[in-house]
Amino acid sequence: MKPISEIIKDKPWLGWLLFIGTAVVVFLLGLLASSIIERRTESIYTLQMLKPIAEWEPRNEVWGENFPREYESYLKTLNIDFASKHGGAKMIDYLEKYPELVVLWAGYAFSKDYNQGRGHAYAVEDVRKTLRTGDNTFSPQPATCWTCKSTDVPRMMNKMGTENFYKAKWKDLGPEIVNPIGCQDCHDPKTMNLRITRPALIEAFQRQGKDIKSFSRQEMRSLVCAQCHVEYYFKGEGKYLTFPWDKGFSAD
Repeated sequence: MKPISEIIKDKPWLGWLLFIGTAVVVFLLGLLASSIIERRTESIYTLQMLKPIAEWEPRNEVWGENFPREYESYLKTLNIDFASKHGGAKMIDYLEKYPELVVLWAGYAFSKDYNQGRGHAYAVEDVRKTLRTGDNTFSPQPATCWTCKSTDVPRMMNKMGTENFYKAKWKDLGPEIVNPIGCQDCHDPKTMNLRITRPALIEAFQRQGKDIKSFSRQEMRSLVCAQCHVEYYFKGEGKYLTFPWDKGFSAD
């Protein structure tokens, strides 16, 4: 077999091909090394807290001191200028748009008032104003109605106990529920890992023999949303928040 030098001498183009191929491989290895270093740097950065965050810290601005970019992104939910065929950010009166809903929901609080949900930053404001929770002097609703509206909810559940939280009066807990949906609802303050803070989802899986801790990070990315964006009902006199999954997910 001819030495490589002789082969290249006979076929100069082969030398250029080897040179370009080697350069491409070196370039790709450089990109890979750079990506690995960047990921490692990010993993270290996430644990370098400027200010420790308490276990049930409800204030999004406190989380924002450690994660300003994420907090800035969260504040964009205050923008309600965008509207589209399928919703957008503007408030839409669905009872006005679809009057048949008043009949379909007769006997339910939704027949009084039902609007397109605005951004997370408006969660507490909007639930206070809706006719479903009454007015400024009276509310027939249980505290269960606060469950998915505020980062103060996990704090109060931890303080009162889940069952006592649900069966309390909506109006009585009003002074405690002031911070809208945010960081603490989905993130562990020490590790920033995704976590479930609403018991109803955990309990629904437990009744199916499933442990929430066994789910992957990818699954958790859906489940942190599923703890609130879901169908539910208030069970019994205690108005215990329940997900109706025990016999499956279909109407049958």
